[in-house]
Amino acid sequence: MYWRLLLCGLCLLLLLPACQPEPGDGKLTVVFPLETTELAGGQLLRVTITLMDNDGQPVEGAVVQAELRAPDGSVFTTIRCADTGQGRYLADYVTLSLRGAGGEWRVVARATWDDGKQAQAERTFKGLPSFSDEIQSEFGFWIEPPNALDCGYRYLRRYPMRYEDGSGWVIISNNCHGIVNMEIHWRRADFPADEAAAIAHAQYLADSAQSDLTRIPDPGLVAEQMTFKGYDTWHVTGRWKSTRESTGLIRKGPIEWMIFRCPNSDWLWTLVILTSSEKVYMDASLRPAWKTFECPTAQ
Repeated sequence: MYWRLLLCGLCLLLLLPACQPEPGDGKLTVVFPLETTELAGGQLLRVTITLMDNDGQPVEGAVVQAELRAPDGSVFTTIRCADTGQGRYLADYVTLSLRGAGGEWRVVARATWDDGKQAQAERTFKGLPSFSDEIQSEFGFWIEPPNALDCGYRYLRRYPMRYEDGSGWVIISNNCHGIVNMEIHWRRADFPADEAAAIAHAQYLADSAQSDLTRIPDPGLVAEQMTFKGYDTWHVTGRWKSTRESTGLIRKGPIEWMIFRCPNSDWLWTLVILTSSEKVYMDASLRPAWKTFECPTAQ
């Protein structure tokens, strides 16, 4: 019995080299992102990869793809990486998701070339909660921030306030090529009974300290009833103007309010958007952003 076991062990040792994986056909490296890279939801990522053969020479003309996996393990997207020469491959920009971006992200890169040669590489990087995730965590509601065209979220700022009674406001700005502001207010108040009450509510917010940009010329505002997100809503429109004391610079533009109640909420909610651009940001950034608003699920 002993000799039989010894013989079987010898056979396994002889067969072991044949079971070992073959050396790779080359070296694929994820150059960016790095292990130390930190990107928040909504930010841009551009995967960069290099491919070398086993002699250390750059490989051109390969088919290279990068699979981006979210922290929950799901495949977020798969992107083709373009050959830019000298073994360097560059993907298009990808915007990280606004929901659930916090955690470890993984890049899985694969390359094929020369009728069957293959290589693979992986890299992880740290994802941070998005601007929207942070607001939802702190205040309960969800909204996507306005995107100032080619500026992305680089100039994004928020100015929050919560009072002792639970009411409050958040101002979100993305002032890259001018003023691009969104405000979310919640306070104890009755839903406006008529046009005059809706205008008075909007004027009150415009005159308050937290909205110091919104000086409304007189005559000013127009209100109409409509439905927003399925809620009975007052839509108030007008124009604002501000003058910077240090320079005398005058800025002005359109401003709009949406006034409504969230289900099972004690608060009257008001979304405000304003910009120093007549049309560009209202149509391309601000109105699409405020349509993403979701009421808090619990009070």
